[in-house]
Amino acid sequence: MQGARFALGFAAAGAVLASAAGAALAAGSALVTGSALVATAGAACIKVASDFEAGMSTVQSICGASGEDLDKLSEKAKEMGAKTKFSATEATDAFKYMGMAGWNTQQMLDGIEGVMYLAGATGEDLASTSDIVTDAITAFGLSAQDTNMFVDVLAKTANSANTDVAKLGESFKYVAPIAGAMNYNVQDVSTALGIMANSGIKASSAGTSLRSWISRMAAPTKQVKTALDELGLSLTDANGDTKDFEILMRDTRAAFSELTDAEKAQYASMLAGKSGMSGLLAIVNASESDFDSLSQAIYDSDGACKQMYDTANDNLNGQLTILKSTVESAWANE
Repeated sequence: MQGARFALGFAAAGAVLASAAGAALAAGSALVTGSALVATAGAACIKVASDFEAGMSTVQSICGASGEDLDKLSEKAKEMGAKTKFSATEATDAFKYMGMAGWNTQQMLDGIEGVMYLAGATGEDLASTSDIVTDAITAFGLSAQDTNMFVDVLAKTANSANTDVAKLGESFKYVAPIAGAMNYNVQDVSTALGIMANSGIKASSAGTSLRSWISRMAAPTKQVKTALDELGLSLTDANGDTKDFEILMRDTRAAFSELTDAEKAQYASMLAGKSGMSGLLAIVNASESDFDSLSQAIYDSDGACKQMYDTANDNLNGQLTILKSTVESAWANE
């Protein structure tokens, strides 16, 4: 089977190279012989295989996998290279960041597919996407098994609001740790970040703004307590349990709806501080339809990432990229 895959890959690569040679001849370029084509393809095959081996060696040095575990990671990288737009060698780059995040072999196997589909759906760099996902999942207190849910949320947020995965990742650096500590889920936090992005507050600005509001609510100063009392707001419900972040946002939006613009600015500053008031104002000033539609879209995001990946690559360029990746995966097997 391995030999058959290699033969198919070699044939596909030869066809591509032959086509390129024909074009060169038509343009009056020098004659490229069949033996030169074979030599070129052979050299390319060796380069792909050596790059893949080097990538896996780096993964091994980072995560300490060996024996059967390393074999599983190697086979998974080749599998993903065969069925996505990314090569097997690029898959090793994603594994590197997972290993640096402390993920074990099984966690890496569970998480790699979602990460690669997210990068392929949004056009983000695969290695940086892996870094974003692993860091944020850890900060939110989630596990590698939550990767598919997580990438669905990120993909849907990026597709439904004026932001992208890289900017969301930058926001998560600042807000995810405190949000995770409060048991706020990624869906609600992403809704807040999406609403802020629609008002031009993105990346680190959005993350620090939301962090300021949440942290001040979690450990309220006298000023914050005064604002909470006057607005009738509370971080907890009647049973003393911490409210979901969505409920807190809706309660705050309802309280601010009764205020003048000047009062909104005053209370936003009291609740979120100067660094957080702009983000809070964006959340409370968003229309009911905009807030509800974004929240609903994010909560209904199951399967969104793979669907977006398929759509993004349902074109000639996408299919050629996938073919190239498949051929390289076959070469990596040799």
